[in-house]
Amino acid sequence: MSSNNTECMGLVNKVLGAADQPVFSVLGTLLQFVSTPEQNRARLSVMLGGIPARTVVPLHSHADTEIFYLLQGSMEVFQDDGTSSGWQTAKPGDVVTIAGGVKHALRNQGEIAVSTILVTQEQVHRFFLELGEQLEPGASPAAPTPEVMQRLFEVAALYGYWLGSPTENAAIGISLG
Repeated sequence: MSSNNTECMGLVNKVLGAADQPVFSVLGTLLQFVSTPEQNRARLSVMLGGIPARTVVPLHSHADTEIFYLLQGSMEVFQDDGTSSGWQTAKPGDVVTIAGGVKHALRNQGEIAVSTILVTQEQVHRFFLELGEQLEPGASPAAPTPEVMQRLFEVAALYGYWLGSPTENAAIGISLG
């Protein structure tokens, strides 16, 4: 069989170049959807993710599982499953699984961006699409504005997601100010 993609025009899923997919900013992080629930018919989403240096993803939870495979950088992950909690550090080659319903937060305290492959379920994919703003090639994500944060609270409520308060974030070492 030839590797020439022009011979496979009738296929449901053609081979896609990740570099050709748009990049979105979601609250200061980067996401590039490389396999969508519509494409894979499995209700899964595979994304390339990026957490810029000195960026945090505050404490939150949702019903869908998230699986991160670290490609570059060092990411600190907080998880609280109701029985135990704490921070762990993930480095390139590590896999971080966050089960649905587990409160969690992420932070990159390093000087280089964290790069991951993120696998999650359909609802988180839709949530990210609803919040994401497509970036021009090579552009960096802007810090979230008060309007973007208000939109986060509105969309999170629609999806039934829990967001930690400033006090709950401060209790685990995350400053939102």
